[in-house]
Amino acid sequence: MKATWLLLGLGVAILAVAAAAEQRFPAPEFEGGYALPPLVLQPHRTGMWQTLDALAFGFALALGAWLLHVKRSRQGIFLLSLVCLFYFGFFKHGCICPIGSTQNVVLGMVDASQPVALPTIAVFLLPLLAALFLGRVFCGGVCALGAIQDLFLWRPIRVPEWLESALGLLRYFYLGLAVYFVIAARRFIICEYDPFVSLFRFSGPFWKFAFGAGFLAAGLFIARPYCRYLCPYGGLLAIFARGSNYTVRITPKECSNCTLCDSVCPFSAIDRPRERGLVSPGARLALILGGVVSIAVFGVAGTLLLGSSVGGLLLGLWFGGVIASRLFGIAFPGSRAAFEADKGRCLSCARCYKWCPYERERLEGGRV
Repeated sequence: MKATWLLLGLGVAILAVAAAAEQRFPAPEFEGGYALPPLVLQPHRTGMWQTLDALAFGFALALGAWLLHVKRSRQGIFLLSLVCLFYFGFFKHGCICPIGSTQNVVLGMVDASQPVALPTIAVFLLPLLAALFLGRVFCGGVCALGAIQDLFLWRPIRVPEWLESALGLLRYFYLGLAVYFVIAARRFIICEYDPFVSLFRFSGPFWKFAFGAGFLAAGLFIARPYCRYLCPYGGLLAIFARGSNYTVRITPKECSNCTLCDSVCPFSAIDRPRERGLVSPGARLALILGGVVSIAVFGVAGTLLLGSSVGGLLLGLWFGGVIASRLFGIAFPGSRAAFEADKGRCLSCARCYKWCPYERERLEGGRV
C-alpha cells in the first residue's frame, strides 16, 4: 500500500511538470532526408469544452461510486452506463477516454514539446484515484467501451480459471507495447487499434469495423472480452484497485456461501472459499526461479530484438516482470472463508447484489 502511494505521488509530480513543460531544445537535424515520424493524435475539443467534459467525467465517476457503494443499485449502474455510452462514446466520438489518454500522459512525460492539458491529466488520473479507494467504479458505469460490450452480452460462459488467468496477462503486455511505441515511434497504438472508435464515429476503414464487430460477437458469450483481456488501462486499474479498502461487498451481512453471486458474475470475478493452498518447498522454489529467469530472459530478448536502447531493455523487463508476478502469486496462495469479489478483476457492475439473499432481505425490509 505504501508503495502504491509512493508511485501515485511520484506520478502526479511528474505529470504536473510535464503539463507545464516547454520546448527547451529544437528538433535535431538529420542527414539523408530522414524526418521525425508524424504524431497522430485523437481530435478533441480544447479550452472551456475540454474542461467541462472533464468535470462531467468526474461527476459520472462520483455518481457511479454512489450508486455502487451507497445505493447498491444494479439498475442505476446500468442506466449510468447507457448515458455515458451515448455521451462519451457516440456524442464525443470516444475521445473523453482515460484509456487513450495514457499515451498523451506518457508523451508529455518524455517530450517537453508535447505538454499535456490539465483536463487530459484529470481524465487519466480520476479513475485511478477512484480505483485506489473505491474499486473499479469507472469500468462499471462510466466506460463507454465496456457499456457497448455489455449491451451485446447474451449467454455468458465461464472461462476456465487457468485460461482466464493467462489471457489476463495480455493487457499488461499491450500496456508495455503502447508505452514503448509512444516513446520510440511517437505512435498511439491504443487509439490506432481501438476496436470501437469506428463504431462511435460511424466512419473508418472496414477492418476497424470488422475488428469491433468481432469483439462484440465474442461478447455475446464472453462478457467484455476487450476489458478483461486487452484493455491496457484496465490493467492499471486492477493494480490500483488491489490496494482499495472500500470495494464491492457482495452481501451486507455475513456470507452464507449460497454460491448465487458466483453463478451470476459474468466476469469470473468472484473468488471462491478455499483453504490455504499447499505448495511444496520444491515447487515454490521452482516458481520463484521461473519468475527470476523470465525477467532475465525477456530483458535480454528485448535488448537484442529492439536494439541496445534502454527502451528495449525496459520493455523486456516489463514482459518478464508480468509473468514473474503471476508465478509468484501461484507460489504463495492465500485463503478465504467466503465468496468475495476479487478487487482487481471485479468491474463494479453490481450484478451480484440483487442475487444475494441477504441483499434481497435488506431491500424488502426497506433498509437502504
